[in-house]
Amino acid sequence: MIDDAGLTAIDDAVRNAMERGRPPGLTLGLTDPNGTLLIRTYGFAELASRQPVTHETLFEIGSIGKTFTAVAILQLVDEGRIDLHAPVEHYLPWFAVPQPAGHAPITIAHLLSHTAGIVAGIDGTPEAAFQVWSLRDLPTFSAPGERFHYSNVGYKALGLVLEAIDGRPYRDVIRARLLDPLEMFVTEPAITHDIRARLAVGYSYLHDDRLSHADAPLAPATWLETETADGSVASTATDMCAFVRLLLRGGEGPNGRLLSEEAFAQMSAGTPGEDGNAAYGYGLVMRNVDGRRFIGHGGGMVGYLAGMQADPDANLGVIVLQNGMGSNPMSLARTVIRIADGEKPGDDAVIAVQDDLAGAYRPDDHGGEPLEIAASKNGPVLLYDGREIWLEELEHDLFLASDAVFDRFPLHVARRANDTPELWHGGQRYVRSGAAARPLPEPSAELQAIAGHYRSHNPWTTNFRIVLRGDQPWLIFAGAPDGFDTEQRLVPAAGGSFRVGEDPGNPEVLRFDTVVDRHALRAWLSGWPYYQTD
Repeated sequence: MIDDAGLTAIDDAVRNAMERGRPPGLTLGLTDPNGTLLIRTYGFAELASRQPVTHETLFEIGSIGKTFTAVAILQLVDEGRIDLHAPVEHYLPWFAVPQPAGHAPITIAHLLSHTAGIVAGIDGTPEAAFQVWSLRDLPTFSAPGERFHYSNVGYKALGLVLEAIDGRPYRDVIRARLLDPLEMFVTEPAITHDIRARLAVGYSYLHDDRLSHADAPLAPATWLETETADGSVASTATDMCAFVRLLLRGGEGPNGRLLSEEAFAQMSAGTPGEDGNAAYGYGLVMRNVDGRRFIGHGGGMVGYLAGMQADPDANLGVIVLQNGMGSNPMSLARTVIRIADGEKPGDDAVIAVQDDLAGAYRPDDHGGEPLEIAASKNGPVLLYDGREIWLEELEHDLFLASDAVFDRFPLHVARRANDTPELWHGGQRYVRSGAAARPLPEPSAELQAIAGHYRSHNPWTTNFRIVLRGDQPWLIFAGAPDGFDTEQRLVPAAGGSFRVGEDPGNPEVLRFDTVVDRHALRAWLSGWPYYQTD
């Protein structure tokens, strides 16, 4: 059991996380292999009525549903009904993906491990079959098994495989194979109108074209129904603790094994990524953090975030569910495990400003206000117009300035050998005071035509911007969808299209058409249309 000091430390950690990200409500569960140790609820399931989160409040768990899908697939492997290394079309005959000559076929294992070489998927429709069918129009640029690229549409395909082999809808497969055996009787395997009254209201940021920060206003997120195998489960912290115990017990449920030891070993093994600290198995992420090995998965839906982490060596697991964006439920889950295992909660690491980055900068077009980056006891700050604006490091050399003047774009630090760093805010460059501005090539008329703000009615990925930095186009998201970064350079490719990012094997492609009055009216992001609104 958690003592009073531990409970206070957990509550403090949650409060700090909610202050940073401002989700309206949150619930967490802590479990060991034998039973639930703690359930806590915080904040509101609905802001207008001030309805509190309760133990019975459902939250959408997003991509944690991929772990459910992987377990169901591996159960069929245990039963001899699926071969992990058989081509997908063996089970889904119409499945087709254009591949370079000589490449091996995409297998079930490739889809489970996100190594099929296919796109992430933009959720351009509310169902699975047409999205999977549309893969035949999207060529791949790497061989199956060659590289990791997270793919929601790959797991949608696995859901269709489950339905084809098991002979029933995905929701019935998950309920019969996982929810009932694990006694998760409150959990719903599909997001439908019928369960909406039991769900916490999801919240997104009012301005969907701006980066999120603590001062950004919220609005109820777009409601949608979904039943696809990349994530369509709604659950409570209590029920999810039962699923976490399945991980802690190596595939064993309360009344016997749901997975063989061999199948669970396959599920929880994977090829380490570039930094060597994380690997993706079959529906599970294995991560080494500060000397601990965690297994689990994160999840995001329109208006919801979730984090599931288990520490098998400590025999502890945590689920965090929230009805808003911002903050980091995976990090919070790991913090709660450390506290429950007896670690003293320490202060969050302070991100120090790099010595060569601190200083004053001027806009290179000589319009607008200069700015300065300085160090503070809480990390780097942006000094602008008499204000101190906190900088949050999103990625290496990419910062969020939590202010309405700057929150449309991150601050990007451009470094070149033996050169003074430059700052980019969208298409605006800032040059260190006293330094000469590096000449930039003029963009062509074709590039100028594609610069702008593009939108779709897709609630998952509502909009993006294309900015020009000299003659280099950049794709920038306020909230990057799976498979993309917050910002990435566009590299010219065949047929007038652009590859997203520097990796030549990246399957994500952007192309533009319908140029009228020197503006491209439409962009196709990995096969789905967006329209310029500038």
